Amino acid sequence: MPTYLCTCGTSAAKKLYAQKITFNANWVIEQGGVSAAAKLIYDTFRSARMDDELVLKRDLSAELHSLARMNVNASDTVVLFSSETADGQACAEAIKQYLDRAQPGISCRIEIVVGLQVMDAQQFRAVGVLNFTQAVLREIEKYGTTNCILNPTGGFKSLVPYTVLIGMLKGVPAQYIFEQSSALIPLPMMPVEFSRSRLEPIRTLLERIQKESTIARTELNAAIPFEERAVLEPLFEDMGAEQMTLSPVGFLVWEELERPTALVPFLSRRALDDLRKVRAIDGCKPIEYLERVARFPEQLAVGKHESWSNSLFWLKPGEHTRDRYLASIESWRLLVWRMTDHDEYEALLAQKRNSEIDKRIVAERRAQYEPFVRMELYES
Repeated sequence: MPTYLCTCGTSAAKKLYAQKITFNANWVIEQGGVSAAAKLIYDTFRSARMDDELVLKRDLSAELHSLARMNVNASDTVVLFSSETADGQACAEAIKQYLDRAQPGISCRIEIVVGLQVMDAQQFRAVGVLNFTQAVLREIEKYGTTNCILNPTGGFKSLVPYTVLIGMLKGVPAQYIFEQSSALIPLPMMPVEFSRSRLEPIRTLLERIQKESTIARTELNAAIPFEERAVLEPLFEDMGAEQMTLSPVGFLVWEELERPTALVPFLSRRALDDLRKVRAIDGCKPIEYLERVARFPEQLAVGKHESWSNSLFWLKPGEHTRDRYLASIESWRLLVWRMTDHDEYEALLAQKRNSEIDKRIVAERRAQYEPFVRMELYES
């Protein structure tokens, strides 16, 4: 029962365009408002079937075309993100009426996004795109990343890159139908991670802008070293009057810094020495396993096998596996201190019961484990 998060435009009114009707917000008002106009729009395609290939492309909107390709059904949820304009809202309502009839029992609702319009480009960028980003993140939080599918086929094409970025950061698949194509194009869901070494120093600044909405450009320039400005510039939006705010990309960065969804694995030099030995164990894939537990908190929770004081713990991949990993979490980092086979693990446990070995590891013996190297930089 997936939840489809769909940008929504005005292609539902394609039959009106074909009739040379000037379809816009004024036309909607002339018909008596959004509800009345939506009914007129819906009537132009109400008899079209989603399972008819010719009709699907000819008569149905981009949103319905793409949903049909994704095999939407009555048990699914569809969220339509509409512009704040009357013509956009009327089209969204017409699509909802169609889905309610074509898929009885479906959960379909409209989210109107303030600032999404075509008259004011500054308002669109600074307000509309940000509100859209926040609205999509709320839905992902509500339904969960594994249940959501992003569908930016309809509506403003300039929202596509932001939708794709959300999908990359949150691990949510996105699918798209290009122009008159009949094939779904899966948009890349590559794992994206911020350069925290650059962002952590300005965490306080981002938090302040988030709380106060804007900051003077002079203060922003004073807080960011000159050599970093070109790299960090996309995080901020010029509001005029020498005031700066977070751009949609900046909001995503702040949201990710504030509530990180993944850890970054680092290997101690002892763990690097252990790696070759553990890889030789039949069926053991330490790099793949550590990437998985770092990315998915539920996998990390399941893998925790034996507590080790001073915040260290052992990870066990599964019931009949022989590899074990001694790890700890420091802020956004998953530190891997040791990798062992089952026999060495048991020996270390026995030694711990008779000594304070765990305390020595994180105190005077930590120097023997440093430096911790980011796992992705290790050349396997």
